[in-house]
Amino acid sequence: MNTSPEERLQEIWSKLPASEKEIVLGFAEFLASQRIPLPIPEDCLTDEEHARILAALDAVAALSQETGPAVSNRTHDVDLYGKR
Repeated sequence: MNTSPEERLQEIWSKLPASEKEIVLGFAEFLASQRIPLPIPEDCLTDEEHARILAALDAVAALSQETGPAVSNRTHDVDLYGKR
């Protein structure tokens, strides 16, 4: 059975003697003072920008689906170096 962190904390807290509760509170205050808040991304994409990017990616992916002229590697050296 999964319990929430709050339930686990209440269970442990109820078993602690008063002197240890003060130590735990002091440690919790220390951790809270050392906490570095996660940055809120300021450069989130709007729905329109997201749709524009997806459309561009779809267009690039569509390029590989087009059929082009047949390719033969037999003329590789001639194409690169102009010699036979």
